Amino acid sequence: MHKEKQEIFDKYAKEKGFKDWEALQFQYCTLSMTDDEFNFFMFEACDLVQAEQQERIAENTKMKYHDGVSKVAHQFTYFQNGGDNIQIDKDTIINPENNIQ
Repeated sequence: MHKEKQEIFDKYAKEKGFKDWEALQFQYCTLSMTDDEFNFFMFEACDLVQAEQQERIAENTKMKYHDGVSKVAHQFTYFQNGGDNIQIDKDTIINPENNIQ
């Protein structure tokens, strides 16, 4: 697993009272937790990873301006291109409805 993702999983597991993600998995492997309990933890942790990825994507979204230059515009959610109003709604990238269900 990617280092940053592992850190998110470990932090999540600590918040749930485990030493790290491996300790949480060990509880499942030793039948100390049900499939439903483990799935709940797994999906919540995956949602945290996905939210981090969505935030990174939104922060790095490039917009092509009327002069043809692509720029990262953290403060803008739309720009004007000639007579066209072209929008990138960053809020649709960072959206809790995009989480794993």
